[in-house]
Amino acid sequence: MFLIDHPESGDALAIAPVVTPATIERVGTHVAYENPFIRVDLDDVVFPNGARGSYSRVTLGTGLGVVAVPYANFRGIPYLGFVEQHRYPIDEVTLEFPRGGSDDLSLSEAARELVEETGLTYQSGHLLGFIRPDTGILTTKVAVWQTSHLLQSIESRHVEDETGCRLRWYSHGEVLGLIRNGRISCGITLAAFALLAPTNALAAA
Repeated sequence: MFLIDHPESGDALAIAPVVTPATIERVGTHVAYENPFIRVDLDDVVFPNGARGSYSRVTLGTGLGVVAVPYANFRGIPYLGFVEQHRYPIDEVTLEFPRGGSDDLSLSEAARELVEETGLTYQSGHLLGFIRPDTGILTTKVAVWQTSHLLQSIESRHVEDETGCRLRWYSHGEVLGLIRNGRISCGITLAAFALLAPTNALAAA
């Protein structure tokens, strides 16, 4: 048990020590389903309380993914690029940052997705961070890259052959409104947007 002084009253507060959570132990596994795009592993496990059970793990493709966050500055106002497309599993038209499965977590893989979905090339790129889309079932790890674009290169009439997705640019303020009204609801896109804040990229624009 640790003691710290309360900053206002001066009273000591008891803070419980940091304890590493108990782990779930895997004692066996087999592949329950597999195709070129997804693998479902069914594991025999022992839970922290000693109970035995099973746990499913889902791996999409290689288990790796990338997100590109296109960024451009227009007269001091930051703009972000999204792709608008129909998502078959939810039967809705969504706004998302360009993203997809990858062989690794590199900028070159993010740039490949960017070109495939938007036709854009970028001036520079830097790593914003990493996302685990669903730690309860997915093994997936996703790298988020911010790509910067010159004004003369941001117009694109590119339409991706397979999905028909198109590029859309929105100001930072417009993006906040689209999130609040539910127009942007993709979890990976929302997490990638949150990673922009620590970089101060939007505030500095």
